[in-house]
Amino acid sequence: MKRVLLILSEGFEEMEAVTPMDLLRRAGMEVISASTGSGLMVKGGRGIRIQADSMLDECLSQRFDMVVLPGGPGVDGLRKDARVLDLVRRAHGSGVALAAICAAPLVLADAGVVSGHVITSFPAAKEELQSRVKGYSEERVVQDGKVITSRGAGTSEEFALHLITFLAGPIAAQDVRARIVAR
Repeated sequence: MKRVLLILSEGFEEMEAVTPMDLLRRAGMEVISASTGSGLMVKGGRGIRIQADSMLDECLSQRFDMVVLPGGPGVDGLRKDARVLDLVRRAHGSGVALAAICAAPLVLADAGVVSGHVITSFPAAKEELQSRVKGYSEERVVQDGKVITSRGAGTSEEFALHLITFLAGPIAAQDVRARIVAR
C-alpha cells in the first residue's frame, strides 16, 4: 500500500488538503495528515478545523512514497519550519515524490529542490518562483519527474487525480473519477 504524508500548518487551504486526502484514500492509499503545530487540531485558512492523524515530529523518521503540501496562508508557516524544509530535502534526495499546490511550491523552492524542474503555482507566487526554477508553466497540473505542482483550490480535484495516477496508475484514477462523478 502506498503511503502519503500530507503536512498541515495553521492556515492551510482546506480544499487543497481535504480533496487530495479524500481521493487518495478512496484509491486505497494510506494518507497520514501531520500537524506542524502544538496539537492535532489544525485550523485552516477559512476557519475549518481538521484533526490531523499525527504530529509532524512523529512522522519524520517514517517512510512515505509521497509528501503533499497544501497551500493557502499556512504556506508561510511551512516555509519557516526547518523540519519541513529538511523533510522535503531528504524526501527529494531519496526519490520520494513531492506534490505541492497553490503557494506551496514556494516551500519546494525554499528547500532548494526545484531549481531543475518545471513547475506551476498560484499566480501570485509566479514572480518569486520564476527565477528559482528551470521553467514555469501556467498549466493546471504540472509533473516534472517526481515533482507535481498545481495552481490552487480550483484545481484540487485534478491535482488529486493526478497524484493517484502517479502512485497507482490511470485505472485507479479512472475508478475514483467514476465513483465521484468527475468529468
